[in-house]
Amino acid sequence: MKAWIRKHYFGTVAVGACLTGLILLFMFWRFMDQYEEGVLEVCAEQQDAYVQLVLDQIYIRNNRSDASIIEEILGSLDASTNKYWTFSKEETMLFVKDVTETNKYKGFTTATYYISDSASEFLKELSLNSVTHGRITIEDRKYVASGVIFEYNGAEYRLCLLSNEEVFLDNNAFLGGRINISLCYALAIVVLAVGAMLFAHRIGKLRDEINDKDAMMVDLNSSIAKLNDKLLVKSTYDMRRTLFQESMLADFLDRIVRKNVWPISFALLNCANEGSFLEQAQLVLDRSVLRFRLTGEQAYTNAAVSGQILLVFLNCDQRKAFTHLRPLINVSVTVRTVEEWQPDRGDIHAFLQDMRSKNQ
Repeated sequence: MKAWIRKHYFGTVAVGACLTGLILLFMFWRFMDQYEEGVLEVCAEQQDAYVQLVLDQIYIRNNRSDASIIEEILGSLDASTNKYWTFSKEETMLFVKDVTETNKYKGFTTATYYISDSASEFLKELSLNSVTHGRITIEDRKYVASGVIFEYNGAEYRLCLLSNEEVFLDNNAFLGGRINISLCYALAIVVLAVGAMLFAHRIGKLRDEINDKDAMMVDLNSSIAKLNDKLLVKSTYDMRRTLFQESMLADFLDRIVRKNVWPISFALLNCANEGSFLEQAQLVLDRSVLRFRLTGEQAYTNAAVSGQILLVFLNCDQRKAFTHLRPLINVSVTVRTVEEWQPDRGDIHAFLQDMRSKNQ
């Protein structure tokens, strides 16, 4: 799964950005819904205060008739299809919006006008001398309603103010603020999505660069390893004044065979003075000639001891090996045998063992 995500990183980020955008849009919708609820609640509280003010005006004078309350107070208030008053006595409608609407509902009960469930529930929850508000629906229109029950001249009245929600929500200041918030939120989502895409694209390019560099590093490490092997061999072979132990001979031969170095010539020498031999050998023999002591346990430098020495000539045939040995032959150094090995002559260890057996 992780490998698939790494391979389709850009697409994965794009899908993630889309899902994030959808989540943010849902959150924005919820935020705006709560924002509108808050605005309507504030407007409803202001409307409650307006209804309370009208109720106080009614209480200023006693013994008003129903017609007097309607004409002198309610009739003087502004009304329209989006905002109007209703006034009822007991269960009978006395005033709805204006005279025209009042004649339409004259003689009917309040239940006839407040026909919806939400409107009927609102009427039932009205309190005596305490203005309350709610949100109701009448004829498919949503209203913010504020109302109160009060007693006047021994009768019970209901006074309600209904305002269409669109009046508040389409108010220029509120509408402008809502548009600005929507634009800012949309811009933020676009910036987030584009930023995520650019980030994914950049990450993809960096990943490709890292993969290329990793491949380059593998190649470089391989080259370095090969160079190290060559340098190690050269550094080891450059020890011209050192006679290697015989125990190291097998390992050297195995490494040489693995590198396909041939022909190889073996020279078996008797040396009366190793120190003197090494002094001469470092001047005559190059780095491609390995020196091994076939007797004794350790490799010594400037050791004035007698023993048998094996010279291993790399990339050198028998004739060239004799040519290299000629300057070294003297009273203290004698050549017992020089033999050439190639892959067709069998195992190199067996070849060397056979050569030594013949010259013991």
